[in-house]
Amino acid sequence: MTEKDANHRECPACGPECPYKDEVLCLRNELEALKMLARTDALTELFNYRHFKETLANEIERVRRSNQPMGLVIGDVDHFKSFNDRYGHELGNVVLKQVAKCIDRNLRKLDIACRYGGEEFALILPGTNIRQAERIAERVRQAIEQDTIHCNDGDELHVTMSLGVSVFSSERNCTPEQLVASADAQLYQAKEAGRNRSCVEKLEKVTSTPVTQEEKAALFALLNADEPKADSEE
Repeated sequence: MTEKDANHRECPACGPECPYKDEVLCLRNELEALKMLARTDALTELFNYRHFKETLANEIERVRRSNQPMGLVIGDVDHFKSFNDRYGHELGNVVLKQVAKCIDRNLRKLDIACRYGGEEFALILPGTNIRQAERIAERVRQAIEQDTIHCNDGDELHVTMSLGVSVFSSERNCTPEQLVASADAQLYQAKEAGRNRSCVEKLEKVTSTPVTQEEKAALFALLNADEPKADSEE
């Protein structure tokens, strides 16, 4: 068998229509569905923690190549343990699903929402600076606060969320784990400050130091020392 024959094998049925075509397409669709299930949280239908870790690492590399910043938000449903103890885990799951839908409705198409674990959620915001990330976090927080959870007995409940906001830029030298720790630290501050709020990482700014007259004179003398001397007139 020639190399050409090996690369262009005919259908085993030797006909214009392959009888295995539908089966192959079905298997391909099932494979894609399995891949989606592997990265999706079964309860909330958001991306899971595994997908979050992979995507965060990829987005950090993208930032280093494109010089476009990326926002990271970590949010936690306030007093969720007490809510579960009072109303039960079944209603707690309803809350998590409704919070997830509320988050998804208030993000942009390019944003990536994940269930980080338990009642925690993580939002990866590509091409987003710290102020934009803060606005998105606040939009999500307010939407969750205003949302209504309908119980089977007719009661209406409300929950709130605290969020921590951080950002990664090409000038920043940190690992994905350190970026998560930074957003998590802001989340802790939001909890300590009373919950139902978002706290934003305070980025260090480069400030200019005033130049003294002595430094100006020394710099001027240094620059003049490199210039060629003019010939003196006789």
